Amino acid sequence: MKLTWFGNSTFRIHIGGQIVIIDAEGAPASVQSHELTSGADLLIPDFGHALAEMEPSSWAPRKPLRLLDTLEGPEGRVEARKAGEGCIVLDAPDEAPLVFLHDVDAPVVGRWAEQAVVVLVGTHLRERTERLHNGACPRLAALAGGSAEVDATFEHLGNQLSGMGLIALEPGLAVEA
Repeated sequence: MKLTWFGNSTFRIHIGGQIVIIDAEGAPASVQSHELTSGADLLIPDFGHALAEMEPSSWAPRKPLRLLDTLEGPEGRVEARKAGEGCIVLDAPDEAPLVFLHDVDAPVVGRWAEQAVVVLVGTHLRERTERLHNGACPRLAALAGGSAEVDATFEHLGNQLSGMGLIALEPGLAVEA
């Protein structure tokens, strides 16, 4: 999967062979809307307020598809769900679950979170990253916020996050996760 953060709560994600855009309307003025949404398979407006709800403690990612099942059926589409206010979960075949947390902590999750990639968006990144590590402990956390907060998070937690990778997202820069 490839993540590109454009600032605010706007993301372009290449996942499961598809392109997902989160909150295109919230993009900074310097981002061309038609370029951001070009080729998108799924548009998620308003950071997922209209998505169907899910219960993250009992949810499980879809099992990998058999080659026979991958022929453009609905089973191969990326699914987006809301796991509470400010939390979006993307599920794509043969990909780790991708979770976006906008100024909220992770909800109570199942064991699936250990393989997840979690994007922390907004403020209080150090505290939220520490609570994420102590609770769900995903394989990777990506920070999308102000540079001072990101720097403080790395300075304080950089060597303490056993079992969880930590990366910083820069506006406009794509990252493979």
